[in-house]
Amino acid sequence: MLAHGAASIDSPPAVLTMTSLHLPQVTLCAVDSTPRLAWTLAALQRCLDQVSFGDAVLCTDRASLAGQTLPQGVRWVEIEPLRSIEAYSEFVLKQLAPLVRGSHMLIVQWDGFVLHASAWQPAFLAFDYIGAPWNHIPEPHTVGNGGFSLRSLRLLQALQDPQIVPGHPEDICICLTYRGLLEAQGLRFAPVTLARQFAVEDDPLGEAVFGFHGPYHLPRVLEPAQTLAFVESLDPSVLRAHYFGSLLRELVQGARARPALVPVLAALQRVVLQGVAQMDGPRSLTPQALGVCKALIRHGQFAAAQQLLDQRRQALGRRFAEPRLWLRLKLNSWRTKAFHR
Repeated sequence: MLAHGAASIDSPPAVLTMTSLHLPQVTLCAVDSTPRLAWTLAALQRCLDQVSFGDAVLCTDRASLAGQTLPQGVRWVEIEPLRSIEAYSEFVLKQLAPLVRGSHMLIVQWDGFVLHASAWQPAFLAFDYIGAPWNHIPEPHTVGNGGFSLRSLRLLQALQDPQIVPGHPEDICICLTYRGLLEAQGLRFAPVTLARQFAVEDDPLGEAVFGFHGPYHLPRVLEPAQTLAFVESLDPSVLRAHYFGSLLRELVQGARARPALVPVLAALQRVVLQGVAQMDGPRSLTPQALGVCKALIRHGQFAAAQQLLDQRRQALGRRFAEPRLWLRLKLNSWRTKAFHR
């Protein structure tokens, strides 16, 4: 039995032509007040290139939008600046319902968009929430990621319940913290098998997936010149981002298979060296810095890893501190050299 308010899988039908998928019951939406807004606009455009939606909306503040051009067909909803990621989560949880024109809203962020319109399934509309499954959260809360997610109007209305207190991340708030409460009201979360066909976040990309979320996938879906522009837009703080290790992995592997990505990897390596240089003194001793050092070793960035290890030793005041980390660095370096002989 379908949840009340969720679209039937046989009415109204989605229409796939040679150039476009028509989803008149879906509102495309992005919310962004960050310096990444230009990338969000590009993500909206990429969705619109493949899909005709019933409506498309961008929520941002006037200052962020200044000097930028909305994609054709996207309407602007002016909001107060969202000055933190927590403010973003609260807005998405509590402010989107009035913006929906149709039965569902497709939420996208700067690092995700429609990948294969041909992978759309009418069954997606039979559920109130569907997003890429998480690999780090077990069943029954595996579905799913909110950065590229389809949500019913009924879900967005149910989130207005005062019992639901905004929390960050907003997708965890919906899919873990309050999932039981929402399901008790008859709301339905898509099964993992269907969610894997809807979108990818943690898993590899495939041709049979509708969309994706995650900046580490960009090297595989953008042209090398666009990927280079993305990497050159990064600042050294990217080393503290949750996606840094995965992005580094994708570019290292990609550069081996696609020579056009070699300059992109070189650009990221320059950013890495700048970021490592900033991890001096006590900052080199944080758990986050240790994770960066291990990622650098794992993905063959031995010079940067050695620099960070030296800074950690200096901060500790012991020349031969952390022998296990040093041994890991040397073993991986020797293995890599032996492989390429």
